[in-house]
Amino acid sequence: MAVSRTGERDRLGELLARIDPERGEIPAFVFSDPELYRLEQDGIFNRCWLFVAHESEVPSPGDYVTRSMGEHPVIVARGEDGRVRVLLNVCRHRGMRICRVDLGNTSHFRCPYHGFTYKNTGELIGIPYQKEIYGDALDKGRFGLISARTESYAGLVFATWNERAEALPAYLGSMGWYLDLLVGRAEMEVLGPPLRHELATNWKLPAENFASDAYHTLHTHASTAEIGLTPSARWAKDGYHVTAGNGHGVMLGTPSARFIFPEELLPAFERRLRPEQFALLKRLANMPGTVFPNLSFLISAITLKGRLVSHTALYLWQPTGPDRIEEYAWFLVERDAPQAWKDASRQAYIISFGTSGVFSQDDTENFTNITRNSRSSVAGKLSFLYEMGRGTPPLAKFSGPGVVYEGKYNEANARAFYRRWLDLLHEVRGG
Repeated sequence: MAVSRTGERDRLGELLARIDPERGEIPAFVFSDPELYRLEQDGIFNRCWLFVAHESEVPSPGDYVTRSMGEHPVIVARGEDGRVRVLLNVCRHRGMRICRVDLGNTSHFRCPYHGFTYKNTGELIGIPYQKEIYGDALDKGRFGLISARTESYAGLVFATWNERAEALPAYLGSMGWYLDLLVGRAEMEVLGPPLRHELATNWKLPAENFASDAYHTLHTHASTAEIGLTPSARWAKDGYHVTAGNGHGVMLGTPSARFIFPEELLPAFERRLRPEQFALLKRLANMPGTVFPNLSFLISAITLKGRLVSHTALYLWQPTGPDRIEEYAWFLVERDAPQAWKDASRQAYIISFGTSGVFSQDDTENFTNITRNSRSSVAGKLSFLYEMGRGTPPLAKFSGPGVVYEGKYNEANARAFYRRWLDLLHEVRGG
């Protein structure tokens, strides 16, 4: 029997009413319900600013990479005019995907179905046998590729389908200050294409984990202390928990026993950062976080051949269904760092947080099992516990912006993440 549109909305309303971020109650069904997933595509992935690439991936005119924004395939291309655009990877003639490779360099894209040809800036410039088939009636100017709004911050390229969205700096808000530490401390470059693989998990689990969950390292990653990669099982406890607004969250691990970045670049770091940012960078041990909705990042360090070596990485949790994602993982490094440092940093990344890294394997087991359990008839009725740090007063003063809490064992960022998520779903439903 068909379900009426009203009945569907009533069910969604009932589900949303059961979610209470402020009390720390997040029901299991949010990680697998198909109707909520469809609502997320409209309310979040069609409206928010989404990360698509780093500018170093398309350094020259004609360079491009193919990515996704929610369920929409896109081309991130640097046009012949030097401008980076994000184009819907869909031919205006019959809807075929016009570019089917991951990256390259080209002046134009040609649809493999009927041969419609577009410049790398999106204009339709060629139609096979146009005169014979269409005569002079067809205006090619009406059928260029759909272009998303595109803005960059410190080399990070974001795009949105929402023409009424606030400008990217306003969307990032306080998070911009911390992104300066991540990718603004030096001229950064991506080494190699992103690693990609599929995971049987809901996209929100890794996103909120990077934003908020230092607590899991005590047990999930205890083995890293046993094999000498980290100093102790409590290595992720000390520092700060920062709620950065708009669902963004970041954790600052401090202090570090030693400087974790290349010493040779200290003068460059000091030139590019504000004094208070530079002071924090010098004592930073690690920094995980998430730009809402699905871009996570990490600065981390491990002991490698007796030396403390940091690495910087980006992670995109690209939803492909309510219980499945495609993960993109980028390794970044300071462009002007010595080659020996770049090699050591890349090795540290591969060992710890690469696709087969020690930390990544631990986390994947958690994310996939939680998602599977959320679909069951019994466990799916549970409401999970997100109450850590409720009632804890924030610090009155801190060198950076946002609402800042002493210590990283807290779930304020997770509660803020789900409050933003829930507000957007209510907005798109109109109530």
